[in-house]
Amino acid sequence: MKYCLLWICSSLSPYNSFLFRSLNADNILDLRVVALKSNDIKHPWQTDLSSGFNFRNINLFFWIDWKVLIEAVQSKTNLVVIAGWNSPTTFVLASILALMNKPFVLWTDTPDLYKRRNVLKVFFRNRWLLWVFDKAVAVMGTGSPARRALKKMGCSDFKIVDFPFFVDLDRYNKRYESLDKQLPILFVSVGRVENKIKGHDVAIKAFSRIDRKFEWEYVIVGSGPDNKNIINLIDKYGLKNNVKVTGWMEPDKVTEVLKKAQVYVHPSLRDAYPAAVLEAMAAGLPIIGSNASGSVVDRIDHNKSGLIHSAGDIDELAQHLEWTLLNVEKVFEMGKQSRLVAEKWPVSIAVRIIREILQR
Repeated sequence: MKYCLLWICSSLSPYNSFLFRSLNADNILDLRVVALKSNDIKHPWQTDLSSGFNFRNINLFFWIDWKVLIEAVQSKTNLVVIAGWNSPTTFVLASILALMNKPFVLWTDTPDLYKRRNVLKVFFRNRWLLWVFDKAVAVMGTGSPARRALKKMGCSDFKIVDFPFFVDLDRYNKRYESLDKQLPILFVSVGRVENKIKGHDVAIKAFSRIDRKFEWEYVIVGSGPDNKNIINLIDKYGLKNNVKVTGWMEPDKVTEVLKKAQVYVHPSLRDAYPAAVLEAMAAGLPIIGSNASGSVVDRIDHNKSGLIHSAGDIDELAQHLEWTLLNVEKVFEMGKQSRLVAEKWPVSIAVRIIREILQR
């Protein structure tokens, strides 16, 4: 028997594209994917992310994709997975499925419990969410931060399922077996250059406090509204020979950078569950990350697979960076531990979770 699975995602990314290909390869799943956004201006991927599964972009008429609603309620559709609940289509879709007692799952990154909202809107939103949580077969969240947030929002433990982002571990197998320990040590960060979120300015200031006797390089992979600010900081602290900002890179190019690096730096000031950290762990890199990054807190064992600093603490981050330069062999061992943690989350877990939900 094949199960027909309709998956509504926010937009395609390398991570959910890999997930969808893996689900579609399962012999009992017939997967159809609809993306709510055809283009993500923050992540302008040119790589083909839609091959390997049945996919289409959303087609709106009066703010709603009516075809999705029709597909979702058809008897042949065994399960609908809905990413988020903030768009008109997902709101209406979840409401209809709940009213009809049709099987559906909500999938969310860590909800922002502290976002300022209109009081009346918060009241009705919370009442609606409690109703939808109760009607859903499951509510999937990305890691322990999402699970805690969903519980605070009133979702029952029974409904909450840990469903993080999954990365392709096989992309890094050969590299992991022969990690490069040559000097200078190469640090790397991957992400949108937006200081209020990713904190690249914090990293630059921390690197400026490292003793100049050490040999190191730092590569920031990404682009964003604070590119110029970061370039100015690099000039201000005299780090032009050490720090490089690459601009936007496609997934395969990012993989090549990670393969050359020895340490991954993630200094975010607020970051729900950054998949870039999981990618770096798959590459066998120790993680120097902040406690405001969900996947850092969830996956990194301090002093074993990486080092965790308080978000925004420049001195503490500088100490961790300098420690890696003083302890290259220990850093290499941390990288191996990081990879071992990554190996505990192969994409086969995602396939198993979806199978289990279908059989509830």
